[in-house]
Amino acid sequence: MIEQKDPTMSQIVWSVLCSFFGVSNKTNFDRDRVYLEKVGFKPYLYAAIILTIVFVLSVWTVVKIVLSNAGM
Repeated sequence: MIEQKDPTMSQIVWSVLCSFFGVSNKTNFDRDRVYLEKVGFKPYLYAAIILTIVFVLSVWTVVKIVLSNAGM
């Protein structure tokens, strides 16, 4: 098996974003699987928590803006 480099933080974030939509490709899946076996799931968990918080705050902000423009 070819030695793979560890994923960068942006690749981890991209993998988590892809998992939100349920899509990935085999290359990224294999890279993530090898890294998970080596390091564990904590980097992916931290990225998922942060991205979830950003998503919820984004939706909350859009709703507040729409409601304030609607006069509520």
